[in-house]
Amino acid sequence: MTELISAEGGLRNGRTAAAPTGPGYDPLPGAGCGADRGAEQRAEQRAGRGAEREAERGAERGADERAHATEVRDAFDAIPVGESAPALAPADPPQTAGTRRQEIATGVRLSFAAGLGMFPIGIAFGMLVVQTGLPWWVAPGLSIFLFSGSVELLLVGLMAVGTPLATIALTAVLVNFRHVFYAFSFPLRVVRHPLARLYSVYALIDEAYAVSAARPGTWTGARLVAMQLAFQSYWVGGGLVGVAIGSFLPDRIEGLEFALCALFITLTLDACRSRRQVPSLLLAGLALSLALLLVPGSALFVGMIGFVSLLAVRYLLTARRTDRRRPAAQDTTRDSSCATQGVDHA
Repeated sequence: MTELISAEGGLRNGRTAAAPTGPGYDPLPGAGCGADRGAEQRAEQRAGRGAEREAERGAERGADERAHATEVRDAFDAIPVGESAPALAPADPPQTAGTRRQEIATGVRLSFAAGLGMFPIGIAFGMLVVQTGLPWWVAPGLSIFLFSGSVELLLVGLMAVGTPLATIALTAVLVNFRHVFYAFSFPLRVVRHPLARLYSVYALIDEAYAVSAARPGTWTGARLVAMQLAFQSYWVGGGLVGVAIGSFLPDRIEGLEFALCALFITLTLDACRSRRQVPSLLLAGLALSLALLLVPGSALFVGMIGFVSLLAVRYLLTARRTDRRRPAAQDTTRDSSCATQGVDHA
């Protein structure tokens, strides 16, 4: 029995002695769990610092984007109302001979509709030159070097009665003053060659502007200049045909002088298709009525000066009214932008 007890105690002591060298021995109870918790805490700290750095970078990117948006908005706010943002002229793609021919043919084709109306008026102009007693070459000369149908028809009567040159020049400026406003939206930027651009400015007539405005963004230099050349060809050709017809007619045809009035009536009706232009029509009637009452002998000349003056006053009043509305619209835009940014931050 004593030997058995001693053997059992030896076994217990053996297990106790062997335990320190075993693989599962832990010299400090709970030390392994503490190490695991420390590693987890360090990992959480690193993750937290990474999230903070990412949040800072995101805030910096957001600030940069808001600053850029503010700059763009301020740039557009600086643009006067009624004007478009300045755009760079798109570079014309390289054109081959076949492409250029196609553009020229397209420009000529687009001129047919308006050209059908220009040619008969050109005939009336040529016949009027001959019947007024002016040399036949006045018709093609004015059509080539002046190229303004309304002014040409007006000049025939002024030249026939010997009007002073200063009066003729001022009348031509007043009648063609509308072309200044055409230039603001006419696609002249597509014409690259200096000589072609100079001709395009010279040949900016009502018909060319109307056709170009009906098809914005589709013009190339070749197409635009071809259309204007076609218009001038119709007008010059019609004048020569009218000169030939007038030289063979034995008697005078009455009523050709009404061609000028008919042309102006057509231009007036075409310009007053929208309600926004009705005030201009009323101002024209007021200017002519006052001219007829005050100076009946020079009603046309004085009426045109008065009409231009009234148009200038109307423009200034409209611009001032628009400027008064702009600050309120800008404040509303900024308030909505700030509210949107506040929602984003929230």
